[in-house]
This record gives sequence, C-alpha cells and structure tokens, in this order.
Amino acid sequence: MPSQGYATIGLKPTIFERLEKSTDEFFPGMFLPSALIIMMNEIKRQDYTMKMHNMHLDFSGKSTSLTLRSDIKQWLEENYNNFSEKYNKKYGSSSFTQFASFFMINMFESKADSHNYNINLKESDYVWLKNEYEKRKQEYKVKYDVNTFERFSDLFLKEIFTRLNSAKEILTL
Repeated sequence: MPSQGYATIGLKPTIFERLEKSTDEFFPGMFLPSALIIMMNEIKRQDYTMKMHNMHLDFSGKSTSLTLRSDIKQWLEENYNNFSEKYNKKYGSSSFTQFASFFMINMFESKADSHNYNINLKESDYVWLKNEYEKRKQEYKVKYDVNTFERFSDLFLKEIFTRLNSAKEILTL
C-alpha cells in the first residue's frame, strides 16, 4: 500500500509532542509516521486491543501537519466512521482531527497497557508450553484457526490469565 501515496492530518502542538514522546518510548529512534504504521499492523493482527482511556487533551495552538502514508489515513478514516459516536460521547471530539488525536493516543496507551502483561518464561516453562501446544494443536486449529506456536501461546496464556483474574475478583468479594 505504500505506493498509494501520502496524506496529511493536522495535530495541535501538545498532541504532537505527546505522540512523539510515546514513539520515543516504544520505538526509540523511529519517526512517528513509521511507528503508526507498525502499530496499525499490530492492531490489525490483534497483537493488542485498543481501549478508550480517560484523558483530556489540549487543542489550543496552531496545528502542525503530520504526513502519513495514505493507508494509515484511510485506516483512521475507517475507524472514524465506525467509532466517531463513541469518541464524541467520551471525549467530546467533534471533528476527524480531534478523533484522530484521541485515537492515536489511545493506540499508544493501549500499547503501554499491553506491556504490563508481558511475561518472562524460564526454559522449563517454555518446554511446558511447547508440550501443551502439541497436545492442543488440533483443538486450537479447529476452535480458533490457530496455525502457529506463537498464536497458540498468546491465546492459551490469555485464557489462563483471564481465569486467574476471574478467580481474583471472586476471592476479593
């Protein structure tokens, strides 16, 4: 899709600054437009889920234009068509530019949230997970259309953590 060209969107200075700061945190040395390409692809692959976070943005000051690949702008416009009402209710966003600002910041916030769920496996845990994959390979292929160990790991561990969180909620009542 890069051959489609480029598009621009306007961003207020405080929003642009916040997006650049987040880019530096998650993608050191990379430019914001490149980080947005990576994040769009991660969201499309369902590597993490976008959530609406509580925030208030400052829309004062002159807009700065941000040049993006046109497929990113098209994806933002698709999301605008799908979620503009929700964003308007939660944030009071009244235009595409305001929506895009909240949406992009929510992308970074959701990515930050996903980093809270990273786990480190010891070699023995990895062997156990690999054995579980071999046992459940056919079940997960039929049930979730899972064809790789990586995707199985994501789903299987997510199920375990969901059960743990449910148990925590029940125990804290």
